[in-house]
Amino acid sequence: MNNNSNTKRDSLESLLNSEHIVEIEKMAIGGDGIARISFQEKSLVVFVPKSAPKDQLRIKIIAVEKNYLSGVISEVLTPGPHRREPPCSYALRCGGCSWQQISDEEQIHQKELLLKELFQKFIPNISYTLSPTVRSPHVFNYRNRIQLKRHKKSLGYFADKSHDLVDIDSCLIADKRISDQIPQLKATLKESETITKFELRLTQDLAFEHHKIGEKGEGLAFSQVNSEMNALLVGGALDLVLAANPKSLTELYAGSGNFSFPLLQKLSNLVIESVELNPELTSAAIKKLTAQNLQKRLLVFTTDCDSFVQRRRLSSDFILLDPPRQGATDVILNQITKTLPKNILYISCHPVSLARDLQKIRLDSLGYKVSHLQIYDMFPQTDHFETMICLTR
Repeated sequence: MNNNSNTKRDSLESLLNSEHIVEIEKMAIGGDGIARISFQEKSLVVFVPKSAPKDQLRIKIIAVEKNYLSGVISEVLTPGPHRREPPCSYALRCGGCSWQQISDEEQIHQKELLLKELFQKFIPNISYTLSPTVRSPHVFNYRNRIQLKRHKKSLGYFADKSHDLVDIDSCLIADKRISDQIPQLKATLKESETITKFELRLTQDLAFEHHKIGEKGEGLAFSQVNSEMNALLVGGALDLVLAANPKSLTELYAGSGNFSFPLLQKLSNLVIESVELNPELTSAAIKKLTAQNLQKRLLVFTTDCDSFVQRRRLSSDFILLDPPRQGATDVILNQITKTLPKNILYISCHPVSLARDLQKIRLDSLGYKVSHLQIYDMFPQTDHFETMICLTR
């Protein structure tokens, strides 16, 4: 079997650097377009970055993997109906934005298609209605922080799928107050400096600041990069929790209380368990709850979510979770299937992880219905988005 596999790969290697004329069928998770070429009577998938749906392209194959090929655009023969000239001059080289070459309207459409395809793959028997996507008030200059790489006196983003640095003097998705500071920051760089990353951000009072991030990768505490969209996301979560009117709620991966504090202001009888591993974030939450005299209504636990649910179990009426990209752990999902909370509000930054987690929960056999499903376009010009889903028994 290994010999057959090696023979197949050796055969595919002959495609390296070959050119082909293709049409982009659709966009994929990760931001590339999907095309196909014929080879030895087989149809092979090719992932093509910086493409758009229905583009007619001449591409060159640059990498061969077991189940797919990677290509780059040599020439746009006929642009698809939704292809545009990227507003940013760096966009076709820079890895910061994967979809600037696609119209804003089509970006939304492709994100909705991606979510529907994943649900069809992982949870095909679940009924749902996808509500209209919540759009970002600004599709450019929306980021309140960016992280830039440096090499000698160059500062910028890595090129798409490489470690080649694209030197930039501005960033069109960063808040203009941040973007305008990039040339001044570059002027201070010294070739001998060992720092490899900088984080540029706006403070709460909208002042600009930058931080050096050490070679070990130390960064700043997590917060949403699109402040306006975060307010809409929190508002959407509030509406769903208010409709359920729970007496108790557990928020997993709670951060510094992005959802908890607005909920406590709206529901006077609600008691929340807030679980977060990062002590910097829980410290900020504790200071805030003390200042607002909420000690009896917001219980902050500085621990990992797995340990928490194993010790205390999930006894609240309502579970709210906003996990990292890899999704919720099996420990948490198993606890959900055992305790069967009446309401689950899952906010996801990665649709593949979300679909897999929903499959593990076994929604249909446990009696859960999808009462709400909606995309929040938190990251325009990229393939990334947030998804909010509410499950009810």
